[in-house]
Parts: sequence; structure tokens; C-alpha cells
Amino acid sequence: MSKQPVIITCAITGHRTTREIAPVPLTPEEQAKSAQEALEHGAAIIHLHVRGDNGEESLDPERYYEAISKLKQIVSTPLIEISPRGTDRLAQGPEKFERGNLVKISSAMWGNKPELQPEMCALNLSTRNIDEKTIILNPPHDVREQIERIYSLGLIPRCDIYDLGDIRVALELLQKGILRDPLHFLLILGSYSGIGATSQNLEYMVKQLPEQCHWTALGTGSRYNYFIAEQAILLGGHIRTGFEDETYVCKGQKAKSNAELVANLRGLCEKLGHPIATPEQARQILGMQKQPQHSF
Repeated sequence: MSKQPVIITCAITGHRTTREIAPVPLTPEEQAKSAQEALEHGAAIIHLHVRGDNGEESLDPERYYEAISKLKQIVSTPLIEISPRGTDRLAQGPEKFERGNLVKISSAMWGNKPELQPEMCALNLSTRNIDEKTIILNPPHDVREQIERIYSLGLIPRCDIYDLGDIRVALELLQKGILRDPLHFLLILGSYSGIGATSQNLEYMVKQLPEQCHWTALGTGSRYNYFIAEQAILLGGHIRTGFEDETYVCKGQKAKSNAELVANLRGLCEKLGHPIATPEQARQILGMQKQPQHSF
């Protein structure tokens, strides 16, 4: 029996990775080229943060539109997953505050053009420590409001899961009818205050998920990314990489591009005997059906 194709997501930029760390694409033109190369090497989903001209994170809907427009001009096939996460510039004090749902998504992010509309939007479910100085804030009312916007605009929320409690939150939101079946999960292992990146932890997390769902696993950092990808494939899940998540292709060797990171995981899939999903196959696997959108 043939094995199900594995969907590779590439997080090409992030909002924290700097040029001192990796050759991360910052401008819309650079992002479009990087996305094209990642797709050519096996990615099916592009996870998109945007940056300003100075390289700092941007929360401007117009910047999302510029990036998506440039990307679609070069290659029209990928699934696009936008990220609304960003730093709360109003916060004062030694701590740095981020919000997983800081950007309230709107159709302006794709210029109100249905042909540019992304398929997915990342969704943070809880508040937690990201590092020793950074707190990510996600009040329940912000989460519920973002979910409403995501569905109203015809997108699918992908729930970021840093620990077991996030799964519980997602299931409660499903029970209340706020989230809808089938759920889409990104299981994140190895973060500062999240669940540890072990095969046992990943297997346990997967057992807590509802039967009718789709999940991708991510090991944070170069120490865990390849390892968790391998465990995810063996458990029947999908995988993610990119300069937002890691910067090395192997110990001591920095990646030259997002495409090189994708090719690394593609080689892993081939080693394990799994085909790579094309964007169209990914849409079929994930049951992507465009929904009518409303304007915000």
C-alpha cells in the first residue's frame, strides 16, 4: 500500500530571525524568490511573516499584500499561511511582549482580491514565556475574536500547540462551536517553556488529538528540527522547516537558503519511503475548499 504524501511547510522569514543569524528574505521580492525556491525543492505551504524596508517586523496589512502579490506573480500554486504574530510596541518595562494574534486579519492583507486570498492563518491559543525576557500574550477574548475573523474571511485556522494544555483549549473551543472540524494543528516541541522535543512527547501529543484532524510537527532550532520531522513522518504527520525555525542543515553547517532546509527534509522523506505532497495534493489531503469571505 502506498504511503500518504508528506506536506512540507516552509516558514521563510519569521519575525525574529536576523541577517546576522541567517540569509533570511526580508523584502517582498526576496520573499517571493525564496518561496519559489522552497517550492521547487518540495515545499507545499509557505508560512508568511512580513518585514519592513528596514528589516524590522511589520504589522501593516499593505506589506502582507505586497508580499503575497509578489509571491503570486512568480508562482501561483502554493498554499499560503499568514502569521498575525508580532511585538506589542505599546508595552513598557524590561519585558518584551508579543501577541500571537496581534494583527487582526482582514481582506486588506491580500488587497481584497479573491485570487490572492491565503488558505490558512496561524492561531496562538495561550499565553506563555518565549524566552527569559519575552512573554507572548493571548487573552481568550483575543483568540475568539481572531477565530471569528479567520472563518469569516474564508480561511482555516492552524492551531499552534506548545504544550498539552493548548490541545485542551482547542478541544474546548471545538466543543463550544468556536473552532470547527476538522482541526489543523502545528505541534511545536523544544521551545523555551513548551513541551520537550522527544519522540515520547510527540507520540503522546498525537494521541490526544481528535481522530479527524490534520497535524504538522515542528522541532524548534537546529538541534530538534530534523529529529522531530523524522518522528512526525513515522507517526503519519506532516513537517515544517525554514529560517524562522532553524538555520543549520546539519551540525556545524549553516543553511544557505530556505530551499536547502526544505531539500534536507525532502531527503528525509525519501529515505523513509514517503512521497512529497505537491501544493495541489496538499489541498486535497487537507480538504481545502475556498469559503465565501466577508470583509473586515
